[in-house]
Amino acid sequence: MAEMRLKSLDKMEKDELLRQVQMHQFSMHDLALYLDTHPTDSEALEALLAHREACERASAIYVRRFGALRKEQAEAENGWAAWSNTPWPWEKEAN
Repeated sequence: MAEMRLKSLDKMEKDELLRQVQMHQFSMHDLALYLDTHPTDSEALEALLAHREACERASAIYVRRFGALRKEQAEAENGWAAWSNTPWPWEKEAN
């Protein structure tokens, strides 16, 4: 099942894949807030870890296909220039 899901992420368009990353990030944030007040809820912790794994997977595919989402993901050999020379989000939307 995970293999099938990974293949479907590879076939997603840029906007769909970014939405997947954002969805998992939101879920992780929401679950972390819940776990602040319910630290012994093992189901919530499992869900948080599952969303983290899915987010990392979707992020890696996004970065490989479309470029860095964060400056830390920019290629090491190009350093800051690789990140700072990419279009800003509003410039990407205009194209």
